[in-house]
Amino acid sequence: VLNPKIAVFYTGLLPTLAPSGFSPHLGMILLVLIHTALTLVWLGGYVLVLTKARAFFEKSAVRRTMDRVTGVVLIGFGVRVATSRP
Repeated sequence: VLNPKIAVFYTGLLPTLAPSGFSPHLGMILLVLIHTALTLVWLGGYVLVLTKARAFFEKSAVRRTMDRVTGVVLIGFGVRVATSRP
């Protein structure tokens, strides 16, 4: 309800995708339900993957490696910004 991108999608693009064999209201309800179901499955997949990956990322060796890689990347970005010309 508070996401303007979804409001623009629902009011601008979604009506053009409504099936012609249904009444406009029924077609829109069907598309919204499909969109909701796909969103729940997609986000549920994220939850399952991240739940399984949590134990791996909590290992101290993995955390140290990620901190080092992130630090090197940030230093690289800083050097890039410092040496770039406007």
